[in-house]
Amino acid sequence: MTEEHEFEFEFDIRQDPYNHMMKIIFSRWKPFILRAIDFDGDNPTYFSRFFKQLPITQKVLSQNLKAMEQDGLISRNIIPEIPPRVEYKLTDEGKSVIALLDLVYDWGWKDMKRKSMPIDPLGEMWHGYRERDEDIMYHPYKKLNTKDC
Repeated sequence: MTEEHEFEFEFDIRQDPYNHMMKIIFSRWKPFILRAIDFDGDNPTYFSRFFKQLPITQKVLSQNLKAMEQDGLISRNIIPEIPPRVEYKLTDEGKSVIALLDLVYDWGWKDMKRKSMPIDPLGEMWHGYRERDEDIMYHPYKKLNTKDC
């Protein structure tokens, strides 16, 4: 004898783990910021570093860093000098996200290669697909010869 159960529920995207993850990790700039901090390893990352590599405004960067600090992905340390400097590092929680970001990047990189799409050289350096080039690292907006990409 089988019993029928009726379940009444309504899908609520606000309670879905995919939605939670996308809000915390996959907003427009967060993957780039997290990967940039990770790329620096044990060295702290300073606020000004992001402007050298990302086309992001100070306001948007500040909002993202504040949100990631509140979500426990990064820590912020203010160095009391004049002018004050602020250092950022990944927390253990932030470090745990890097493997996921790498999987997503790797999938995207392979798909773009398969489709013969151009790929940003800075991202390739951050993910080990290209040798580190200081000129690109600190001047990523400079136009490269297309055969270099």
